[in-house]
Amino acid sequence: MSKIGIIRDGSITVNKPVKIEFINRITTTVNTIKLHYTPGAFPGSNDSEIVVLLDNPNSFAYTAAYIRERVLKWIGEGLATSTVLTLNDYLGDLVVTQIGVVGSQTTGKIIAAADSAAACVATPNIDVALDFSGGGAPIIGTGIYQVSSAPESQPLAPVAAGTYALLIGPTQYFITVNSVSNISSIEVCPLLLDFVYNLRDLTAPITEPDPNAISFGMRSNFPFGPGTVNYSAFYATTGPTDAPPFEVCGDFGPNTEIYGPDNFYWPVGIINNATQNVPNFAVEDVAFGLQLADKNVADFTNAQLFISFDLNANAGVVEDATFVPFVIQPNANPVFQGSPGGGVPGLGDGSPIFDPANAGAPGFNGLFDIFQNGLFLPSGSSLIGTANFTDGAYCDYDKTTGVINFVQDNTCLS
Repeated sequence: MSKIGIIRDGSITVNKPVKIEFINRITTTVNTIKLHYTPGAFPGSNDSEIVVLLDNPNSFAYTAAYIRERVLKWIGEGLATSTVLTLNDYLGDLVVTQIGVVGSQTTGKIIAAADSAAACVATPNIDVALDFSGGGAPIIGTGIYQVSSAPESQPLAPVAAGTYALLIGPTQYFITVNSVSNISSIEVCPLLLDFVYNLRDLTAPITEPDPNAISFGMRSNFPFGPGTVNYSAFYATTGPTDAPPFEVCGDFGPNTEIYGPDNFYWPVGIINNATQNVPNFAVEDVAFGLQLADKNVADFTNAQLFISFDLNANAGVVEDATFVPFVIQPNANPVFQGSPGGGVPGLGDGSPIFDPANAGAPGFNGLFDIFQNGLFLPSGSSLIGTANFTDGAYCDYDKTTGVINFVQDNTCLS
C-alpha cells in the first residue's frame, strides 16, 4: 500500500492525499513548497510536481530552510509509520492557502480594478496562474496565484483579496478574489477592439490610404498535384502572393506597394489585380478586428487578430457582432466559428479547402496551407485608447494563435 500523507487545502478546507514515497526532491521558499516526483511515477504529465502556497506571518522566523526541515520531518515520519500524517500540523503558524498540480494550470494576467467598468478597459500586467485547464472561463472557486513570467510560470505567492481585471488569452474578466486566493465572482467583459477592418468598405481600386486595408500573405502554390486549384490559378494572378508587399525605404530597389499592381496579398491585392473570381464584399459579410497588447501604446507586437461574419448584418455595430479569434488549424472544418461556408467568404469558394477541386489533394491542409505569416495593417488610431499609428506596418503573425509575433517594417507604409 502506498505511503500517504495529507495536506489540508485552506482555500477549500479539503484534505488532499499525497503519495510521499515517490517524492524525490523538495524546493522551498518563504511562501512556497514544491514536491517533485520521480519521473514516470504517475501516468501523464500532471502529477510531476505539487505546489503548496503558504501565508507566512514572519519570513524572518519561518525561513525557506526552516520550511524545508519541517517538510522533510513530515515525509520521514510519514514513511516510518502506518499513521497518515498531515503536513499542516508540522508548519506551526504557516497557513496553507492553496495546493496545485503543475501541468493543470492556465496562465493569464491581472491588475487591480475597482469595478467592472474599470476592469474591462484596464491593461492587466501581473502574471498569474489559475488551477484549471481546457479553455473557457474559470469557474467560481478556481485558485489563482502570482507566478514568474512565462514560459517558466513558477508560483510566487497567493493573490491578495480584492477585485481585479483578469486577461486569459483574448478574453478579459472582472473578478473578485477572496482571502484564500480563490475566485469568488467572475464577469466576462465585452470584447473591446482597437481596430475594425470592414471589407465591405473596400471598393476597387483601393488607393492609399485606406483604414480597412488589412491584407494577408498567401501561398500561391498550394495545393500541389494535378487536378487541384492553387491561389494564383483561382484568381489568375502572376504577382508575388507570399513576398512582402511593403515599400522599400531609400534607394535599395523598386517599391512593392500594398496598394499597387505588384501586390497579390488577400484581399487588397486581389481586389486590385485579380482577373477572375474577384470577391464582392458588398455581399460577403467579412470583417477583421485587432486588439492591441496595450491600447495606449502604438505597437502591433502581441496584438490579437479576430474575424467576424455578421458585422454588417448587425448594422456595423461592433458590440452586436460576433468576433472570434483568428486561429487556423490544419484540416479544420469549419475553420472559424460562425463561418457561413466553413472558411472565409470571398477567399476561394468560402470553404475550408479553397476550391471543390482540392477536396482530394494529398497532404493539403486547407486554409492552413494557404495562409502565409505575412500581414499588412494600415495606419490609424485605437478606437478605445490613445495608440496612434501614423504609418502602416508589415508584420509577422502566428496563424495558429492569431497573435502578431513582431513588426518587420513600421515606417515605410501609410
